[in-house]
Amino acid sequence: MVKKLKYPVLAYHKVTKQWEISFTMLYPRTFERQMRYLATNGYVGKSLREYLADPKDHYFVLTFDDAYESVYKNAYPLLKELNFNATVFVLTNYLGKNNTWDFTPGNIFSRHMDAKQLKILHKEGWEIASHGENHRAMTGMHPDLVMHELKHSKEVITSLIDDEVETFCFPFGVYNAGVVATAKAIGYKNLVGFTEASRYGVISRSAVYRVVDGRFSVIRKIRQCPFDLFFEGIKEGIFHSFSLLSRLKQRFRKSK
Repeated sequence: MVKKLKYPVLAYHKVTKQWEISFTMLYPRTFERQMRYLATNGYVGKSLREYLADPKDHYFVLTFDDAYESVYKNAYPLLKELNFNATVFVLTNYLGKNNTWDFTPGNIFSRHMDAKQLKILHKEGWEIASHGENHRAMTGMHPDLVMHELKHSKEVITSLIDDEVETFCFPFGVYNAGVVATAKAIGYKNLVGFTEASRYGVISRSAVYRVVDGRFSVIRKIRQCPFDLFFEGIKEGIFHSFSLLSRLKQRFRKSK
């Protein structure tokens, strides 16, 4: 198994025909162009679990945060055609529900996958992993609540798919040494962040955003040339900063 902490991991969210004010949604035709371009250039999309078990130069990792239903409807059929797999990060308290936890201008909500859809993806070879229960930044939570979210979400998904849950993705890509230690103690083998630099053995990823990312920038993220990654990292950091709006919304609701 490779020991480096920088892997060719792409982070997606919604693949939807529904327009919204969001940098993390992609139209299906945009996503298709990116995936077909990668396939044409000899790349094969894998889940994180598959990649870590058998890393190859022409493999890259596909991940989808929040397990949106649009991914099941609009990304999964294409990926099946291309013989690509992926890892999907599930919010266990939002199975089959709208993303009311998120900052959504105009109250344009999106539905998360339900249990049946996740079971189908698991049978098709996708990795079903945990994103916690409520998509809250764990660094601001009481240690007992962190323990509960990490443990209970793992148990719910394990019961759902009848398989081990090896991977956890930190909501908003926010973590610290204590949260990482708790996750490892509970039994997570792989811990995933977002666009930030890797710390404490957490795997970082390259985010794919609407408007600013296309076929060529996606392949730059995968090839991981230091020069390309430097500029991609700056761009990703700027757009990732908008996730602060969702965190502020959660704080406001909690204080009411």
